[in-house]
Amino acid sequence: MGILLAIGAILRYLLNIIPTAIVSNPIIALYCLAIILIRPNVRDTIGIGIVAGIISALISHSIFPPANLISEPLGALVCMVLYSATRKHIPVAPTVATFGATLVSGFTFISISIAVIAAGFISAPGEGFTVSTFIIAVSPVIILTAIANAVIAQLLYIPSSKILMRGAKGEERWVRPEIMTDESGDPETPAFRFTDFSYTYPQGTTPALTNITLAIPRGECVLVNGTTGAGKTTFCLAAAGILCHEYEGKMNGTLSIFGRDVNGYEDMGDIGRKIGVVFDDADAQLIFTTVEEEVLSGLENRGMQAEDVRTRLENMLAFTNLTDLRHRPPHTLSGGQKQRVSLAATLASGTECLILDEATAELDTAATENIVAILTKLKDAGKTIIVVEQKPRELESIADRVITIKDGRLTKDETAEEFFSTYTDETENTGEMVDTASVARQGKPRVAVRNLVHTYGEVHALSGVSLDIYPGELVAIIGENGSGKTTLVKHFNGLLRPTSGTVMVCGMNAADERVTRLAQKAGLVFQNPDTMLFEDTVVREMQFGMKNIGIDPADAQERIKDVLAMVGLGDRLSQFPRAMSRGERQRLAIACVVAMKPDVIILDEPTTGLDPEEADRIMEILQSLSEGGHTVIMVSHDLSMVKRHAQRVIRMDGGIITSDRTRINGDAA
Repeated sequence: MGILLAIGAILRYLLNIIPTAIVSNPIIALYCLAIILIRPNVRDTIGIGIVAGIISALISHSIFPPANLISEPLGALVCMVLYSATRKHIPVAPTVATFGATLVSGFTFISISIAVIAAGFISAPGEGFTVSTFIIAVSPVIILTAIANAVIAQLLYIPSSKILMRGAKGEERWVRPEIMTDESGDPETPAFRFTDFSYTYPQGTTPALTNITLAIPRGECVLVNGTTGAGKTTFCLAAAGILCHEYEGKMNGTLSIFGRDVNGYEDMGDIGRKIGVVFDDADAQLIFTTVEEEVLSGLENRGMQAEDVRTRLENMLAFTNLTDLRHRPPHTLSGGQKQRVSLAATLASGTECLILDEATAELDTAATENIVAILTKLKDAGKTIIVVEQKPRELESIADRVITIKDGRLTKDETAEEFFSTYTDETENTGEMVDTASVARQGKPRVAVRNLVHTYGEVHALSGVSLDIYPGELVAIIGENGSGKTTLVKHFNGLLRPTSGTVMVCGMNAADERVTRLAQKAGLVFQNPDTMLFEDTVVREMQFGMKNIGIDPADAQERIKDVLAMVGLGDRLSQFPRAMSRGERQRLAIACVVAMKPDVIILDEPTTGLDPEEADRIMEILQSLSEGGHTVIMVSHDLSMVKRHAQRVIRMDGGIITSDRTRINGDAA
């Protein structure tokens, strides 16, 4: 929203060169777009209007700039009302809402200006001024501005809504019988009841969920099982009310949340009083400048007394082991630490139900045990818990029930005892691990680190790290959250520069080389593949990186085909990447890096959120790359995967290497 208002302010400022009593206001188009995209409540809508009014008043050269302080909030409210009334019925609802908002804002501005002139507070604009001539003169400006703003908002809504996964086609949101009444006070009413529930995403052609019929009693802990891309996350989005209130895909059937039809809730804020959600991408949920502010946001939304808020804050920080991190900016934390902050902020809201979608995927063993202990306390307190987890064994102690989703359909619904009686854990590699210093090496290291120190402000993330990594090695770097793993590997491609010490990559000093130059030798695959994927097709994703490093287009096409075939995506050249499963997107991200033929390939949590079969497939690709001479370095919390596949394991703690061991007398699985 801030970006949209800033763009509008710049345009408004440029229009000030027009010498008229009233100037067209493009800020209206952009604050209307913000309202349309995020659909705020009345209070927040007024807040958006006030901010827009202040900006307009400060930069306007029109007849009476302070009038914007009234006209813009009123325009914002009109936009909200018109869009709410038309969005389910016509595809040009953004046009109608913005057109109406601009007219109301403009004519309100005129009315206030005339009143001020009549009261003698300001002088009339020119000799021979009359109210009628003034209205006749400025009305065309307002009407033309309304038309222009309406067109701008509609055109910008189409790509913006796709980015936010809201449809721009005006699909019917819901096909269902009449809305159920609110029975949430009855303890016998299930927390969730799905009846023949189906859902298709706006750009999808096949349903992501099909005919789900399921009831989840209050106080039950349900584990959602299934392969990558089966529909588990979509199920969570449905249960949280997000599909109904935030997306505009096609839905059929019914869903009630605590006895009340999901469409009967006013908005996500209304549902948020019942349900808290923690997704695998913690960055998307963290918006404040410190950990303490993130947790406070959840507490303050409950309307508690100030002294109670402080007490609950201290308890929640201690509960989630975040006391020492309270003043840290969230963006400086490790992935696992961010996840704990996201969980703490959600728990602080005090909701009746908690939904976790792979929320422990980036946590180390100790942190995962801490989360399980928290969930145990919540379950004992009667909270309803829905958990998607690819490592179900860790939740065996608290799960009451396990449901399995396959291809968007509910295929199994069994007790936890029944599920775990047939569940088998993966076998570990039996090769012997010895101290790496005792293993003879040949040739020069691809990565050479000496006395590396890195600080974030006053926080020492790395303290004197030294190591060598050689061609053909498949190295796993493990350790507790915040131990320095990701900070270390970000030095290998120049995303971070040493505070002191040296990092040599393929003979280049990483502190001195440009990132684009290092990227040709050391490619990094981020833990969330979505941060790397932004093109419309798979082939364009592949071409982007290769073009940046100057690879000839003719050579690129052949290389793209070979690499995509290697990762099992050879038939997906024209597919929209965001429509692929998490595992497929991870393979595509790896392919984008491999296609540039770097000597060193770095992966941050490459198997996060993947089912065991898909994770093994990723690891087989990495083993193939190391056998082909690439140096493969991965950061991972998945100790089972590390034990089965890694040739060398480096453990970190507190910014130093505490052990470095290499596998002998055995091959990776």
